[in-house]
Amino acid sequence: MLKSAAALFLLFILISPNLAPAQTPEQSALARSSALIKAGKAKQAQAVLAAASKAHPESEALHAALGRLLFKQQKYEDAVQELGLALQINPDSRENSMLLAESLIGWQHYGVAVDFLHAVQKKFGAFPEFHYDLGLAYYSLNQTKDAKSELEEAARLAPDLDRAQYLLAACIATEGDYAKAVEIFRKLVKDHPQNATYWVTYAQMLMRVGNENIPEALKACRRARALKPRDLHVQYVTATVLLQAGHFAEARPLFERLVSVSPKELTAHVALVRIYTQLGERELAKQQIEIVHQIEKEAPAKPASEPPPPAPDNPALN
Repeated sequence: MLKSAAALFLLFILISPNLAPAQTPEQSALARSSALIKAGKAKQAQAVLAAASKAHPESEALHAALGRLLFKQQKYEDAVQELGLALQINPDSRENSMLLAESLIGWQHYGVAVDFLHAVQKKFGAFPEFHYDLGLAYYSLNQTKDAKSELEEAARLAPDLDRAQYLLAACIATEGDYAKAVEIFRKLVKDHPQNATYWVTYAQMLMRVGNENIPEALKACRRARALKPRDLHVQYVTATVLLQAGHFAEARPLFERLVSVSPKELTAHVALVRIYTQLGERELAKQQIEIVHQIEKEAPAKPASEPPPPAPDNPALN
């Protein structure tokens, strides 16, 4: 009987929430910040983590959590500092190393990101995200050949890593093989139908192949706009496809919004000259011609071209 009573008492101690071991200050700060983030209070979460990491500078977890939060807020320079501190404590963390590389890329320190990744290649070179990040850094430096090689390796190691497939297709398009790029994007939009960036870049690639793809490109643009109706890149590509298709009235409001947001966007003004002329709006066309001349006088124009495909959303943000 005494043994049974002792066993029951021990079980009570183990399961009783009131008798659970107290959290450490580090654990408490991490739990509070996590709750604040879930409640949409990122600023307060940042303050909690900043205070805790200052009080406990030896804590890898606190520096890493603060670095990740800063990264999500696109405060890349500050994220680099916190993740660097975390890696000083534990240089073998793959997660923090990859996030540091992505923060450097977000901070537009592409060359530094390349150098850092080369420095940790022996530790993490067997993982697909290493090759993806290195490919993204090379892509951002316009070193397409090196980027393509790394992205091919990332895709080999992880065939379902769609961001690697996206950038690989962009590299292939840069080499002029738009038909092959279209094949990759056709699969991407099939597998990821909620990604507006994939749809709109698919439309761009279709138009590069030839005007016979206009109907399919327009469908792709409309899918992208339904997903991101206020996105300027989506609107630009959609307007360009509509213009090429001869749908001047439909392209007009898109280009008008683009010049209202970016008054110095020469290609949009040039497009409006053509649109207003085709629609019989001669006075408006004349005004746009004057704007074009003024922009060209202020800064010599570069040849008009579509902007390159944007890099995909960073996986660490998802």
